[in-house]
Amino acid sequence: MKEMNCVDAAWILAVQLGRVWCDSRVLQRYLQGSLREKRIFGALLFCAFGAMALSLEHSGAPYILCAVLRFMLLAVLAEAVFHGDREKKLLAVVLLTTMTRLIWTFVESFLCLNALVIVHRATGGKQMFLGQRASQAVLLATYLVGITAVNLSSKGFEAVFAAARKSWQLCLAFPLGCVTFLTDLANWAASRGIMVQSRGGYDIYKDQLFSHGAMCVFTGLAMAASGFFVLGMDRIRREEEARDQYRFQAMYYKMAKEQYSQLERLRHDMKNHMIALENLVQNRCWEQASSYLRELEAAANMEAGEEATGSPVLDALLSRKKRQAADSGVRWQCDARLPRDLPVKEMDLCIIAGNILDNAAEACERLPQKQGSFIQVSIGTVKKCLLLEVKNTADLADVRETLQSRKADSAGHGMGLANVRAAVSRYNGAVHMEVEKGVFTISVLLPLCRES
Repeated sequence: MKEMNCVDAAWILAVQLGRVWCDSRVLQRYLQGSLREKRIFGALLFCAFGAMALSLEHSGAPYILCAVLRFMLLAVLAEAVFHGDREKKLLAVVLLTTMTRLIWTFVESFLCLNALVIVHRATGGKQMFLGQRASQAVLLATYLVGITAVNLSSKGFEAVFAAARKSWQLCLAFPLGCVTFLTDLANWAASRGIMVQSRGGYDIYKDQLFSHGAMCVFTGLAMAASGFFVLGMDRIRREEEARDQYRFQAMYYKMAKEQYSQLERLRHDMKNHMIALENLVQNRCWEQASSYLRELEAAANMEAGEEATGSPVLDALLSRKKRQAADSGVRWQCDARLPRDLPVKEMDLCIIAGNILDNAAEACERLPQKQGSFIQVSIGTVKKCLLLEVKNTADLADVRETLQSRKADSAGHGMGLANVRAAVSRYNGAVHMEVEKGVFTISVLLPLCRES
């Protein structure tokens, strides 16, 4: 008996090791955790799951109790180990739990159904139940196939966690949690011997087939509904972000149009202004002439060192960001030149530069002491590619912190970088970010070669 207990314990711990490896790998992918966080989470989860399996599951504790405790352990450890918003961690745990419950239940029911048919036919209809060896083989295959299927299918939902609002994450988590609860109830009922019964119309063998078949249908439909729901909600989110991009671009185009309309009016009246200035200079009215020039500068909305990239829209954008930096006490440096016949649309260029500069300004605003804060912009041509590089001071220790909100209202947090990546991907470009000694650098490389 003692030897049997040791074998059972080794079997349980081996199974838990596989589950822990799958869970930690999926959560690291969803929460973009580090390798260190993954290892700490895996070690703690293995100890917790192993202790629970040896003390509760092996002693015959109710299935529903074990399922609830597993979910609570996952949620508590994910909150304690991984970085990020609490809502994002909750969604990751709920999605992982839903996939695990549905996939494993489907696989187990499907394998039991086929194993019953094989054993029944092999014995000429004499054996109507699975023996111990057959049950162990089905259980082992369920764990192997389930772990593999969860790990592979989780990759398809990785994009769901990009730049999502907290309210949106909760809206996803609640229905998935309801699906998980219903699946746990069905498994709990099956563990108590409640199956689809024919009330004497069929024998116990066919009742088992109907039970496993009904569970396959239920979990299959639940998996399809959950997948369509999550991916459909993600598509709605992406469409909202696309609309935000166009609203963002329309704002800067309107700003550029107003600025250059003002310049056109100034150019139209330039002859009269020159006559007035010439008269003031001839009469040696220096103070009046200086005041007149300042009024012209204000009317033109121009400053010394105004950016001249070759793109009116980008010029207006950089000019506005420069004034905002000056008002905030942030040192501004800009060296921007665009090549002729630029294949990048002004709309996409404005989306990329505007979102990056907005994030840079927000990073400088968060600094406790703004003295020494700066934003440095470089735009130019490097080996037949357009390079846009922005450096700014930031209170960051790692690039992963750019995905975490530090605002009280973070509904739109993360959308800026998502918009940048979406615009860059349209030109097969690349985005690189790094943090070094309190300076955040983001570089965008866009090929200048036109596609045929």
